[in-house]
Amino acid sequence: MKESELRNHAICSLCGNKIGTTGLPLFWTVNIKRHGILMDAVQRQSGLTAMLGGNAAIASAMGADEEMTQELDSVDLTVCEKCAVDMDLPVAALAERGAEDE
Repeated sequence: MKESELRNHAICSLCGNKIGTTGLPLFWTVNIKRHGILMDAVQRQSGLTAMLGGNAAIASAMGADEEMTQELDSVDLTVCEKCAVDMDLPVAALAERGAEDE
């Protein structure tokens, strides 16, 4: 991250304090996306699966591989280390959970 990018992340989006206030030179950047399911695409894929005897793997291989969701909203946040650990839903815990899912 270059200086201009760092300046854009100087303030925590949650508590409003500067990111180095706690004495820890650490912070998080978080991107949250909200998606809506495109039901017509899901129904087309489901119909193809039904036509192929219920075999979703074959339907996936033969289908159009179209987008099944539409991104509705995207938010970028900067979170200081204190907020990342102390919030009701800590960013650090979300990061650990995401690493477990991979």
